[in-house]
Amino acid sequence: MINKYLIPPGFRDSLNFDSYVEHQYKNIIIDYFKSNGFTLVKTPLIEYSQNISENSFALRTSGKNERISVRNDITPQIKRIASSRFINKKRPLKLCYYGEVVRKKGTMLRPERQFQQVGAEIIGTEDYKADVEIINLAYETLKKIGIKKIVIELSAPFIINSILKNITNKNSKNILKKYIKLKDLKNSLKLLTNKKQAFELKSLYQCSGQIKSKKKKIIEISNTLDFKEDIKKLINIVEMIKISKNDSINIDLFELEDQNYYQGVKFTFFAKNVRGEIAKGGRYLVSDNETAIG
Repeated sequence: MINKYLIPPGFRDSLNFDSYVEHQYKNIIIDYFKSNGFTLVKTPLIEYSQNISENSFALRTSGKNERISVRNDITPQIKRIASSRFINKKRPLKLCYYGEVVRKKGTMLRPERQFQQVGAEIIGTEDYKADVEIINLAYETLKKIGIKKIVIELSAPFIINSILKNITNKNSKNILKKYIKLKDLKNSLKLLTNKKQAFELKSLYQCSGQIKSKKKKIIEISNTLDFKEDIKKLINIVEMIKISKNDSINIDLFELEDQNYYQGVKFTFFAKNVRGEIAKGGRYLVSDNETAIG
């Protein structure tokens, strides 16, 4: 028999101090987004689902063909709004939002299955300065709520994914992905018989670390990879990010993005004594003809 006072794993009551702090921080962040020209929108907790995610709660309804689910991420809802109700709005379109999201499963670092998501998106421009604006915006909001010793990690998963696309053996590819996730270069290289692929993978691994010490190496290998312009753009973004001396920027070109969601630069924020990432985002497709960063 289940105790009627218990709550399922990954869910919790926010009481007193916790609920006050969450409310205060959310308001500080949203007010800062709005002061930087972002329009606040609010989306529903439940939506029709064409492709229900494996981490979404699907709901039963009386309608035979009606498929609805509880949102596990607000960004897809922003994509829907930008492609429908705001299709004729002038670009770039700058939107911000907040709300609860619910997921079937948490992770080892983030076991929570319900939490408040706060975000901002710039839609309809491919200019890398929009990437810089979003990253600087995220950094400044974290500083405003008291986060210290921040590490910004930048990656470009599409580069390493381009190497994997050329591997036809499905089993070898899956094993290679596991080694890449473990940052195991030695065993990764053993699976590659193509010398060019092995050289590129090793180069990407060697370019990971603090940007101050890896910048020269990154510029050197950009001439041998097929992503010269993308790497140049990545360096430009790094040089325009404004951080204090107590914070740092890392680069990780040996990062894999399984779902191919991000189509450009991806960023993740970490901080000392904070479990897991505290913010993340990147450039993605809104539609076939439009990209966004958020």
